[in-house]
Amino acid sequence: MDRIVAVSRRSRNVTQKRNKTVSRDVVIGPTAIKFVAIVICAVLALVYLTQSTAGANRSIKVRGLETKRGQLLLEKERLEVEQTRLKSLKEIDGGVEKNVMEPMSSVEHINAHPIATGSN
Repeated sequence: MDRIVAVSRRSRNVTQKRNKTVSRDVVIGPTAIKFVAIVICAVLALVYLTQSTAGANRSIKVRGLETKRGQLLLEKERLEVEQTRLKSLKEIDGGVEKNVMEPMSSVEHINAHPIATGSN
């Protein structure tokens, strides 16, 4: 006892009999196809532009970060040199004994004038 229910143009349904159903065909003409194609192309162009802009923004950020990294590496190298210099000065100051020098009792000077040998 199957009942076939169909939407028909008539207001009442008839059982056991197939009625002609309302047609739901969508007809797309050449103008509509052109419009749909233009819309699809516009959407694809918009997606492309957003992706390329996002890529450009990322490359600008990367370039900025690389520049900052280079500056920080130069600063690090300068600070390492300064640290080494300060360590050297501390080692020199700590390694030199203050009382190493002794006072001299007599000073002997060398004459700067040559001694005449009499060969003149």
